[in-house]
Amino acid sequence: MYAILQVLKLRLQLILRDRMFLLLLVLFPFVFVFILNATQSFQKQPIIPVAVADEDRSSYSKLVVDRFAAKEGIRVLRVSREEAYRLTENYRVEAAFVIKEGFQDAIMDEEMDKTVEMLKNPGSLSYGILGEMLGSEVMRLSANTGAANKTERLYQLYGLKQPATGSLWERVWNYADSQWEPKPLMTIDYKEMSGNDVQTVNRVTNVSNAMMTGMGMLLVFVLLFVTLHSRWLLEERDNGTLKRIMSTPGVLWKFYVGNIAALGLLSLVLVCICAVLARLLFSASLVFHPLQYALLGAYTYAVIGLGMFFSAIFKTSRQLETGAPLLALLTGFVGGCFWPFLPLSGFSEMLALCTPQGWTLAGMKLLISNDYELADILQNILILAGFGTALFAYSFYRIRRQAAS
Repeated sequence: MYAILQVLKLRLQLILRDRMFLLLLVLFPFVFVFILNATQSFQKQPIIPVAVADEDRSSYSKLVVDRFAAKEGIRVLRVSREEAYRLTENYRVEAAFVIKEGFQDAIMDEEMDKTVEMLKNPGSLSYGILGEMLGSEVMRLSANTGAANKTERLYQLYGLKQPATGSLWERVWNYADSQWEPKPLMTIDYKEMSGNDVQTVNRVTNVSNAMMTGMGMLLVFVLLFVTLHSRWLLEERDNGTLKRIMSTPGVLWKFYVGNIAALGLLSLVLVCICAVLARLLFSASLVFHPLQYALLGAYTYAVIGLGMFFSAIFKTSRQLETGAPLLALLTGFVGGCFWPFLPLSGFSEMLALCTPQGWTLAGMKLLISNDYELADILQNILILAGFGTALFAYSFYRIRRQAAS
């Protein structure tokens, strides 16, 4: 253990004297802040824009739209079907709803299927909640109508006397509707993370696309940072250090582990600098969930293994310095780091999951949207850890063979 700590200390001293390291350590956080600023940083969006096209133009459809528009946290744009499509495709609204012609007749017949069409942009993370909000109003009308229809049928079946004044159907409908006030039969409590506390909020907020973009860029920076500083392996091989170390049994693996620990520590420093800048400049927690720390730790472990793999297969430091940025950008591109807020499916999802960035972002999306199972996150962490371990084992095998030859 003492030998590993000595190697760690020596490697840190050498890296801190490296001008390239100091340049990257300063440059990466500033680029990170620039990207966050360009994407409107972490500012909350307390009002979610939603488009609604009412093609039925009946009293029922108008009532649904009015009640939906009165809900807190959303801004309803009343548009045509064509405008709803355009706003959704251009990312101007989170989602759009088209109330089809014949909506009121369908509700009167207690039929709700295919009465409302829903559209969403590919980057929307709150469309599910919006759909539930509008759907609850449609369900409210359907429940009221169903109660009134059933009561009227029972009166006719048993020959009961109708009320002397007013319509029985309307009285039952109004009574059923009154049961939703002042508090609906079903409510949703919205909560958000603030530091280490969970606070209840009185509005709907969608997950910031900027937060996901910042996380994607951070993953690319960590990979680029690690791969560029993995050249120590090539330098030690070229100057004969590895061959001399091989002459002493049991020292090579300690030398290897000590250098890996130095890379891990420096990567942690980079992540902390970015997190502190996000907190100071944008009053936001880049990493707010304990499982995010575990995911970032597993990702760092995996990319250090990837850096060791690159160092083991490249022949010179120049090749590594030339190839590392290209490989970092390529895997970041495939892994979805440059558009992490967009959903992946099919072949693109399969390609993304061939990279450590893809598995990390998949877990981050679940955590940030607060829609996850613990088993899913643990699976991602274990896959990243297994990925890194396999690369470490292979690179150590290559190093040992190269040093012995």
